[in-house]
Amino acid sequence: MSGEIYVQDFAALETLFKRFYKPLRAYAFRFVNDKDLSEDIVQDVFYELWKRRESIRFEDESVKSYLFKAVYTHALNALDKKQQDVYPLKPERETDILDQYVSSYMQNSEQSLLLKELEEEIMSYINTLPPQCHKIFMLSRSYGLKNREIAEQLNISIKAVEKQISKALSGLKEYLIQRDLFPLLVLAVTCLSL
Repeated sequence: MSGEIYVQDFAALETLFKRFYKPLRAYAFRFVNDKDLSEDIVQDVFYELWKRRESIRFEDESVKSYLFKAVYTHALNALDKKQQDVYPLKPERETDILDQYVSSYMQNSEQSLLLKELEEEIMSYINTLPPQCHKIFMLSRSYGLKNREIAEQLNISIKAVEKQISKALSGLKEYLIQRDLFPLLVLAVTCLSL
């Protein structure tokens, strides 16, 4: 044994998340047979771990055991009809989470240093947006301009601004999902907003 593990800061939680996310998701899937629900279960386990970080201490070997037991319990609860409605995120909620993180990151990036990989992926995607979409997105998220202000500045309709921002956010969500980073984003937004 190399000692106790403390989940006192987000970096420690992120390390555990990266190490155990995929095996825990696969384990949850064995019970619920639903990819999205499996992801939600694992995210809930890490969220609870973060909320209880002041009172939880692990020996090296017990971390894995704790996480798998917690996923097992959540998976069994999810099978209960009453619980199934609680877990899945609605698509509009996912976009809200993504929007919240991107806005927070773009305006206050030093707060997100622990999530360097996620930040790099977000910026990488943003830099691939078509020029008009990129400009609108940056004006909205980096400079905090309202849709009306952007529309006036670029001499376009407010609907066009909304459409471009929506297009950028949904594309970013897909980009992060393909790279298995969307669950980390959800976890980051949840934990950093506590």
